[in-house]
Amino acid sequence: MKKIFAVIIAAMCAFGASAQISPYRQFSPFDGNHFLIDGGVTYTSISEKTANYKPLFRAGVGGDIPLFYAWTSFCPSVTFESKGFTYTAYDGYVWDYDVTAMSIEVPLEFAFNIPFSREAGLQILGGPYLGFGIAGTYSQSSDLFESEFGYSTLEYKTYGGENPRLNRFDLGLCGGIRFIYSFMVLKLNAEIGCANMNANERQPGFKGRSFSACFGLRLP
Repeated sequence: MKKIFAVIIAAMCAFGASAQISPYRQFSPFDGNHFLIDGGVTYTSISEKTANYKPLFRAGVGGDIPLFYAWTSFCPSVTFESKGFTYTAYDGYVWDYDVTAMSIEVPLEFAFNIPFSREAGLQILGGPYLGFGIAGTYSQSSDLFESEFGYSTLEYKTYGGENPRLNRFDLGLCGGIRFIYSFMVLKLNAEIGCANMNANERQPGFKGRSFSACFGLRLP
């Protein structure tokens, strides 16, 4: 029995040693912890499906922590996100809406790693995110305001104040792909909100949606 246990332990040690020096780890860019910083543009909306998407920006920092001998990674991050929408409605008058909402988000993504060489690779990412709104403007313009009050635009705070337009808290799903070459990264990302952010009514449901392209650095 002791000999059997000795053989099992020796086999486990041999497997562990071979895994640690496996060709995958030896020729992969995913063989250690890394710090990431990136920024880029987003094409985004926070409204019902008929609203127009709005180009804005995002920036963030995060980590890349390899798991299971670097076949996968845990990639948490903290990002500054700007989302919003534009929308035009008609009911005898023209109503124009222009909304910008800035928030801090915490994506908790997991990645499947695909190495191409020691310097290059691809990550397929996915996971949940949590968001908290910090600032923004909600602008409403109409020719009715111009004829009745002498001014055409009303502005509200997107979050907080006496008449907030959106709830501060958001959550949803995010995912994308990240290309890695040496210390440079290019990430294409998408987010789909799951929480109704409309602060005044249940309908229409305001849920964030965004597509982004970001360039950044990946540091050891």
